Amino acid sequence: MKSRHASRGFTLLETLVVALLIGILALAAVPLLSSQNPTKLDMAAAEVGNALRFAISEAERSGVCVYVDGSAPGHLRVYSSASCATSGWAAVSDPLTMRALDLDTSGPAFFSGQVSMAPRFFLGGTAYTRLLIGPGTLMVFDGVSTLGALQAGSGIVLTLGQQSVTVALNETTGRVTLP
Repeated sequence: MKSRHASRGFTLLETLVVALLIGILALAAVPLLSSQNPTKLDMAAAEVGNALRFAISEAERSGVCVYVDGSAPGHLRVYSSASCATSGWAAVSDPLTMRALDLDTSGPAFFSGQVSMAPRFFLGGTAYTRLLIGPGTLMVFDGVSTLGALQAGSGIVLTLGQQSVTVALNETTGRVTLP
């Protein structure tokens, strides 16, 4: 004899399996979606822009040469020297932290290293990673000597996943433009 009770829903086990699968998919999707967050890239661009603006204003305010060094991967460091010589550079202090100004995009402060940074200070079609800022002048610097005046298209490219933005630096005015 057949039972007259027809199945009318899901068993507890079926419901738990579906809930577990949804949880696993959510755990996999959240990091992928959050790493593409454009706000992170905007915040990183603002930090880099502020560091460049500070370096330019420090050179103008104090009348010294300021050296912006992006040659170490993921780092943007700022130094100063009264003589603009190739040696004797001292780290510039961040006015908020009172420590050496060193933006580290590979560390936890920049979203656990998700943001990469590539300085591109152009001279003759070649991108360099160092910039020398003197009162009223922006020069490409190779760590030993000045190579020439900064050219158009210079800035720092920040990348997060498939997205990238450029913090532009005007070669004439020194104006820093955020994306």
